[in-house]
Amino acid sequence: MKYILLIAVLMPLQAFAAWLNTTGKIDSINVYHNRDVILVSLDNNGADITECSNKTTFAISSSVTHERRQIMLSILMSAEARGKPVTLAYNDVGGCEPWDANASVYRKITRISF
Repeated sequence: MKYILLIAVLMPLQAFAAWLNTTGKIDSINVYHNRDVILVSLDNNGADITECSNKTTFAISSSVTHERRQIMLSILMSAEARGKPVTLAYNDVGGCEPWDANASVYRKITRISF
């Protein structure tokens, strides 16, 4: 019994993040000449992430390599041109992209499929 109690005390409590998926057609793609972040809006806003202040826009993060951002942008543009819906995956915890002085603005896209 004391071993079970010891294990319970020593085990750290962790919050486990989960991927959320949102599917919709692209309303807009915004690329800025002075930022590496690419912003995407769908006709479906998806699940609200409490820590992210913007509830309508997703971001391809500046932390993603240039090559991967270009691949993701190509997928989005292809889907938009063909009028096809895309599925964006993002984290429900700890997945916000900063913008200017605000550290938690846009939901970071972790995967795109269509």
